[in-house]
Amino acid sequence: MAYAAWLLGVFAFFIPAATWNPVSRFNLTRALVERGSLVVDPYVSSTGDRSQVGEHFYSDKAPVVAFLAVPAYAVVYGFESLRGSRPDYRAFSTPSTPAQRVVPNRAYQQALYVCSLSTCGVAGIAIALLLFTLIGRRSSPRAAFIGSSLTVLGTPILPYATSLYGHVPAAALILAGVTCLDTRVPGGAPSRSNVRVAGACLALAAGCEYLTAVPVAVVTAWFWLRSPSGERLKRTLDVAVGAVLPVALVALYLTLVFGAPWRTGYSFEERKEFAAAHASGLLGLHPPSPAALFGLTFGTRRGLFYLAPLMLVAALRTLRAAIIRRDFAAQAAVGIALALLLLNGGYYMWWGGAAMGPRHLIPGIPLLGLGIASAFRSKHRWLGPLCVVLAAWSVAQCVAATLVGIEAPEFGDVLRHFVWPRLREANFASSNGRSNLGLKLGLSPVASIVPLVSWLVAGYAYLLVQTGSRVRATPGRRSLHSGRVSGHGSSGLLGPVRLERKD
Repeated sequence: MAYAAWLLGVFAFFIPAATWNPVSRFNLTRALVERGSLVVDPYVSSTGDRSQVGEHFYSDKAPVVAFLAVPAYAVVYGFESLRGSRPDYRAFSTPSTPAQRVVPNRAYQQALYVCSLSTCGVAGIAIALLLFTLIGRRSSPRAAFIGSSLTVLGTPILPYATSLYGHVPAAALILAGVTCLDTRVPGGAPSRSNVRVAGACLALAAGCEYLTAVPVAVVTAWFWLRSPSGERLKRTLDVAVGAVLPVALVALYLTLVFGAPWRTGYSFEERKEFAAAHASGLLGLHPPSPAALFGLTFGTRRGLFYLAPLMLVAALRTLRAAIIRRDFAAQAAVGIALALLLLNGGYYMWWGGAAMGPRHLIPGIPLLGLGIASAFRSKHRWLGPLCVVLAAWSVAQCVAATLVGIEAPEFGDVLRHFVWPRLREANFASSNGRSNLGLKLGLSPVASIVPLVSWLVAGYAYLLVQTGSRVRATPGRRSLHSGRVSGHGSSGLLGPVRLERKD
């Protein structure tokens, strides 16, 4: 609970901007709550990410994140209605670019903030806690905390956990699915209920970001292959039972709006250049290009290892665990990461538009946290200090990127040409609603980051101490699982928890 509260404080510090991608989802949430409709006509001027079917406009995004934001927005909208205010905005457009700039009023800014925090912020917390559990099955509580926290704070997960995009919820749901299917549990196999929950989570992930349907299929196929031959049919049916309701929900939405469950909003983009690009290849996908693959990994424009250098070590250590230890979670991590890399490398807009880092790779990042934990516990003495330096470097860059805004220009060096100049100017607020709680409290731009840094450092130190505690074994008792005298066993969130029985 302390871990979750700490991360909630981190994500809640940042107030997101009203930009195309999150606003497109927010429009669907507003339409559902305010009008009980899927049509976003009254709000269409607020974004360029929109689909047109006949005379009506719709969000072009996968719908699950917008659906998940409905309860939070209903509360905010009801409260604002009692105060006599409602979300509103001013949109400034050019003949070629709709919603070039959107200026939200206070009610709009607050509603978008609450919707982002209740979906993507909660998903970011879920990633940390699920990864803590997954690593905790393989290592110590301290390694689990270090691996999970650095995966969230030292990668693009951090900036995208503060705004209403679909990548972090999709990442959390894929991680939940793999955690449920993990074989590092008593008995060596997941229960039928866990397999069904995994099916639901994996299906919902594809409903958050359509692109994740491919890595979801990879995980499902690999789980099937790893299952005993006599149980494959039963486990396939269990996955299908869990997936049927989420699949039916998304299919119903696509049919009602776009006429068929296999059609998405990207085929009905109002902007003709977007519609033409998505019509080329397979939904805009082509064979991956070497330039795009390099740009997504080491490039200065969107490279994951450029923005978060610790992830290079994480990827290599996860690959090692997948090959040498034949760990199911590590193998799933490699499969998911490779699938997303190849898909994104062949996408017509591989750089993701105005984005901070390779945002379409985010659903594959969490499981690479297994490699971070492994690196910090390596027998190679030089690897630990190297990881400390890379971790501090990665966290600093990702925090800075979140402070200055995650909609980076489409071209140029994302750090040297965007993040660092804005950081030097203390450019933490903008007319489109981007801000932080320090500024809202009346602090100067420079002083506004003091609460964030203090919260980060104090919380990390507290949790690091808690997860480093140990309980000594009681003489004459044995572990339930190993049958041997043991110093510690399975781990809880803030310390080790042992299951023991008397001889």
